[in-house]
Amino acid sequence: MNHSHAAFFERPEAAPIKEIVCRPEMIAKYELLSRIEMPAVQAVVWDIEPVLEQFDEATRNHAIQSCGALIGDILTRRGFRIARGRHGEKKRGRVRKARYVKSGTIWEKPADAESGHRERFDAIVEDIMVRYRTTLQELAK
Repeated sequence: MNHSHAAFFERPEAAPIKEIVCRPEMIAKYELLSRIEMPAVQAVVWDIEPVLEQFDEATRNHAIQSCGALIGDILTRRGFRIARGRHGEKKRGRVRKARYVKSGTIWEKPADAESGHRERFDAIVEDIMVRYRTTLQELAK
């Protein structure tokens, strides 16, 4: 995360966003959304939007970018990287049913980072996707 985004989270009004994004239970959600090629920020968007609403437009836009940078730091520490398209461009995706956050970065786990943990995670995600296929399809609309 660059200095500007790190400095944003030192501000008292940014503390609620940082608290929401850094909750331990969010990590599995970020990884699941990345697995199904959706922006990881979708996991927190409904929780952070009431906080974003309090900011003026310029601060709100910076807060959204800082939130994405923080999620990126979390996923990078877990071995993820920004997904890239055929021509090397960063993959982004539309954030659903959000008022302020319109798109987000898509993350991926590189093939060389595979481990026993990843295989167990993949099995759990596959089970979730089979059980909740209809729900996930409705959320993707």
